[in-house]
Amino acid sequence: MPGRPGGAGAAQRDTGSQTALRERNTRLVVTALGLNGPQSQAALARHTGLSAGTVSNIVRELAAAERVTTSPVVTGGRRSTEVTLAPDRRVVVGVDIGRSHLRVMALDASHEPLGRADVPLRAGHEPADTLKLADELIGTLLSEHGVDRSRVPLVGIAIPASLDPVHGSVVQANVLPEWAGINIVDATSEAFDLPVIVENDANLGALAHAVTGRFADVECLVYVKVATGIGAGLALRGRVYGSTTGISGEIGHTQVVENGDICTCGNRGCLETVASTRRIGAELTRIRPERSGDVAGLVDAASGGDPVVTRLLLDAGALVGRALAPICNLLSPDVLVLGGPLTRVAQPLLDGIGQSIRQRSLPAATGHTQFVLSDLADDAEVHGACLLALRHALAEGDDLISK
Repeated sequence: MPGRPGGAGAAQRDTGSQTALRERNTRLVVTALGLNGPQSQAALARHTGLSAGTVSNIVRELAAAERVTTSPVVTGGRRSTEVTLAPDRRVVVGVDIGRSHLRVMALDASHEPLGRADVPLRAGHEPADTLKLADELIGTLLSEHGVDRSRVPLVGIAIPASLDPVHGSVVQANVLPEWAGINIVDATSEAFDLPVIVENDANLGALAHAVTGRFADVECLVYVKVATGIGAGLALRGRVYGSTTGISGEIGHTQVVENGDICTCGNRGCLETVASTRRIGAELTRIRPERSGDVAGLVDAASGGDPVVTRLLLDAGALVGRALAPICNLLSPDVLVLGGPLTRVAQPLLDGIGQSIRQRSLPAATGHTQFVLSDLADDAEVHGACLLALRHALAEGDDLISK
């Protein structure tokens, strides 16, 4: 016989509802720790939307089950408790495939890197050869840290191309034309014999800066990567913006010079034709024939204080800022982070960007914006690839922690 309202049947449903709610709240806390790393209970309350009391109870239960560790810290002059996931040997792996580099990193659930490896790539490298090399780097990295491949739930891939969000095929590959049209998800998962998730490298640079470090809690972060190509990633409240077409942040194909050189996309005067590392290097070699125009040569010239490369970087920055100014008027970002292979010597480039944006945007829109160089250097994109894999592994129910 069905139970009366308020009788045994209702009590059972209430108990089930409470259990489901507690499990949901616990997962919110675990996921927030997995995505954002060690943090205070107050930060956990902000990230999850739960009350301070609920977070405190959940942390106490997780600590008793040895799923998290807690330690006293002082933040802003106040005592608080920092909470950290207790990781096991499972890790996520990130792979960053560029025009001239390949990087691999492994990350555990507490956001601690287990190691990284990188090798140079020749221009025009083919997908099959590069993916085979990446698989070898992954195997070596895991072996060095005693992690069996079966303990890797997901691999994140960063690639300088736009991707079809449904099929995973490369739809815009000006930097890597040899990769155009291939299904990168199928190709990488087959090469690595592991589940993969793939994203544009600038988007992952934005994710890395929005989740870790000093800008982890900003509302709007724009990441700009100046390299062979020029792209931007947008993170809103710690989440990367992605369009339904898979194409976003392609600022390198904004026209900044009327009737300029023809770009690889077929248009004239695109930003990449005047401000990419290739163009800056070519100009340096034209003016200083004795200097190499590759990235190493640019870094060497800038480190030595060569006024020519300083001028070239400042002028390139002014052009990048011209393309970014309308975006800043639209978004009024809290921070704009400049990354790419020139980061160590890119202060003139950043100065040019900031000056140009402020000349062309509303003071109210950019007066508060911070213009900074990436503090993740060459690791921004590969770190973001690890975080992407970690985020999706958590969302799919793998806590990546001891149970």
